[in-house]
Amino acid sequence: MKGAIEKKLTNGVAVAIASVLVIVVFSIWQYRRIQDNGLIIRHTNLVLYQTQDVLNDAVQYELNIKNFLLTGDSSFLIRANDSLRFLPFKLDTLKRLTADNPHQQARIDSLLIYITRNQDMLEKAIHLSQPGHFGAPTDLLFNEATTGNSYHIQQTIDKMVGEERMLLDQRRGNNQNKASQLQWILWALIAAVAILAWITFRKIRVDLAREKLAREQLRRFNIELKDEVIRQTANLQASEDKYKTLFYKSPLPKWIYDEETLDFLEVNDTAIRNYGYSREEFLDMTIVDIRPEEDKDRLMKDVDDVRNNPGSYRDSQWRHIKKNGDVIDVDVTAYPIDFEGHQARMVVVNDITDRKIYEKQLQQLNTDLAKRATELASSNGELERFAYIASHDLQEPLRMVSSFLQLLQKKYGGQLDKKADQYIHYAVDGAERMKALIMDLLEYSRVGTGKEGFGWIDTSIVLKEVGDIFREKIISARARVDIGEMPRVWGDKVQLTQLFQNLVSNALKYHSDQAPVIQIRAKEEPACWQFSIADNGIGIDPQFFDKIFIIFQRLHNKSDYSGTGIGLAICKKIVERHGGRIWVESAPAKGSTFYFTITKKP
Repeated sequence: MKGAIEKKLTNGVAVAIASVLVIVVFSIWQYRRIQDNGLIIRHTNLVLYQTQDVLNDAVQYELNIKNFLLTGDSSFLIRANDSLRFLPFKLDTLKRLTADNPHQQARIDSLLIYITRNQDMLEKAIHLSQPGHFGAPTDLLFNEATTGNSYHIQQTIDKMVGEERMLLDQRRGNNQNKASQLQWILWALIAAVAILAWITFRKIRVDLAREKLAREQLRRFNIELKDEVIRQTANLQASEDKYKTLFYKSPLPKWIYDEETLDFLEVNDTAIRNYGYSREEFLDMTIVDIRPEEDKDRLMKDVDDVRNNPGSYRDSQWRHIKKNGDVIDVDVTAYPIDFEGHQARMVVVNDITDRKIYEKQLQQLNTDLAKRATELASSNGELERFAYIASHDLQEPLRMVSSFLQLLQKKYGGQLDKKADQYIHYAVDGAERMKALIMDLLEYSRVGTGKEGFGWIDTSIVLKEVGDIFREKIISARARVDIGEMPRVWGDKVQLTQLFQNLVSNALKYHSDQAPVIQIRAKEEPACWQFSIADNGIGIDPQFFDKIFIIFQRLHNKSDYSGTGIGLAICKKIVERHGGRIWVESAPAKGSTFYFTITKKP
């Protein structure tokens, strides 16, 4: 589990790192594209600036010449020459900046022609000018207005500026689109990484929860103890007193041993007191010295496992030898710590010798109980066989006694005195009751404990057969029998028929002055079917609820109600054979409801 979690965590981190690298590479690439586009935008702005600068110089040159012609002030000529001095250089610069645009190159060539023509015209106007005479220059300027050199210069510049502004808008739009794309892609990648991190984190949490459930109780104690030791180790100076209390005053034996040499490095007072060794004796020994000889190979194998997994904690059972030679059974929990520069392990020991003894005693007790149960089952079987044989063998002499008594009553009835007739009647009645008792006892012994006759039984059919048996009695008593929906159960049909027959018979027998009303219901429970047979009869006092299920126990005089008192005992035995129980709820003159359960098939 730990390796799987580490693998998933490693894969998650690797994917996250790869995603971050993709984000970084894409961001750099898109940023460079934005930078390149920015350079283009700056280049366009530079072309615009240079174009406007050329226009300004051309216009300034023309204005200064015209001002000179109007005023005759030579300072305007100086300013005109200053504007004209840098104009060729600026045109060359503008042509270099637009080298990638043939349309602009053509416009610059046209612009150069118009500027040259305008310059020639203005220089000619200067030569024609005389103080106080403006006719010739004015005519020349008027003619130039008809040719439109200045107008063409302005129009050409406007076209160049218009195209550059259009390019500027396009490039700014492209740059903004690229920036938006970069932003959306970055957000998408960040969201993907976040979702991936969440999924990885969720999966790891689920795996950790499963591992925690597997060893929750033991791990809780070990984690708490390990966290305590880690906190103490990280801040040993500040929590030295607390550490000493936890280790030295612990009610359980504790010690620390070196993982390489197996030497004891430290022991607490409880270990010294329980094992009988002094602190000095402990520190001169190794953990091998307190093991029985036959456990040392297993110990060395465990030590090798610990060295191969240095970060793991161990929990196992061992045997230790005290100084007086006693061998005790212990639970040992060990986990790694750093102790005074040693790679060590802290061990917590719990003496379970008494528990082992109790377990052995309990195991022996269970063995004895199983043996007694077997003996009891055998004894019960013998008793049942004895009851069957005894009741069967008693029937023959009883039949002989009953037959001769009946013959005696038939032949000499009325010939003897009343006392003799009464004695003969008592003898015949006793023989008949004895016969009924033997028959019921024989029936009781036949209810076995095996499941050989079990199968699927439709209890509705069983109750129909029981109704047929008591049809005459139900009619004569004007009884009403209400049967609900009945289930199929796993059981012995003969015995279930006898069970329902006995309970229905009792409901008909112990009725009150009212016409009997019998309700039979079934209810499904998780592990069984619960049946109920309710009547409106004379009822039973709650103090006799347990007595009625005991064999040969009667609540009424035989002269009032016939029977041997074995019917409900047979019902109890049948129900218990079917894995259920039987009980009654009743009150005098309030009727009775008998409940019993039948276990579902395993």
